[in-house]
Amino acid sequence: MRERYKEGSARSAKNILSVIEKAKQNDEMILVFLHRSVDGDCVGSASGICSIIRSFGASAYVAIPEALPENMKFLGIEDLFFRPDGNSHLAEEFTTSGTLAGKKLGAVIATDISESSRMGICGEIFDSVDTKIVIDHHASVTARSDNLWIDPDASSASEMVFYVAEQISAITGKEMKDIITSNAAKAVLAGIVTDTGRFTFKNTRPETLESAGLLIELGGDISEVCYNLFDRKTKQKFRLSAKARSEVQFYFDDKFAMTVVPYSQFVEYNAGPDGVDDVVSAMRDIDGVELAIVLRELENGEIRGNIRSQDYFDCSKFAETYGGGGHMRAAGFTAKNIDIYKLAEDIVNKVQDAL
Repeated sequence: MRERYKEGSARSAKNILSVIEKAKQNDEMILVFLHRSVDGDCVGSASGICSIIRSFGASAYVAIPEALPENMKFLGIEDLFFRPDGNSHLAEEFTTSGTLAGKKLGAVIATDISESSRMGICGEIFDSVDTKIVIDHHASVTARSDNLWIDPDASSASEMVFYVAEQISAITGKEMKDIITSNAAKAVLAGIVTDTGRFTFKNTRPETLESAGLLIELGGDISEVCYNLFDRKTKQKFRLSAKARSEVQFYFDDKFAMTVVPYSQFVEYNAGPDGVDDVVSAMRDIDGVELAIVLRELENGEIRGNIRSQDYFDCSKFAETYGGGGHMRAAGFTAKNIDIYKLAEDIVNKVQDAL
């Protein structure tokens, strides 16, 4: 059932074990990278890799470009993260000496991302290190090498990381429970759940469900994960979500639905930037809607676009026109130096041609 992943996961496992051994010999640090606009899959896959590295006695952190979203705090994995612009002794040390916990960077690993341009403030650090390993499932990635495992057919980078852990367990004889901590297992499970939409998207395969079951045995609580990622809401977020839904506009015989959430609304409802995370999928699920887009304006003026489609619209290719990327049915982008309503108008014009 997992044969399709065997070659790539085995190669990645050997590469990771190699950099672990080198890091231990040279007393070096390994950093794991994820993309900006962090989501469950990049957090889960990166946490899984960090857990694997630490389980073999090497030093590792996940370099995160922004604060961990509130709805992921329940994972209990914040000790794995290093934020370069954060208020921590690690960030101060890195800024002043270029070392982390007194160690030089020996290797970098990227999960759910391969382009440094989408790593936010962490991209420059990723580019500065020669030894790189990538595990990603985005179809837009065209580069190929022995250090890259790219599989667009995988449900998530988190599922890919789980197979890497299994290969490492087989190679070393170390049990899975000693490679992936219970909290890391919960995070990897959260990544799979996120990118499969609670196992309802078409990228869910039998082996995906099997892997999720094994992660539950390792400590992943499926009920806790689904509740916190999909169902739990503060009153403020609930009201902001309702506001965003009430202002949805429909175009082109109702095939396209879009809503615009300016930063002033986040202030008005006292809700964080993740307050409308649930809206885009709800819009896509409306009868007759093929394409749904949510535009949200952040405090710094950046605009994040979330794109979802039903059957035929290629979200990834559309996101690329704005410097973003993703998958066929789910993608995103970040825009700068443009008014959110002007951007919405531009999107409507582009969508008309595509639909």
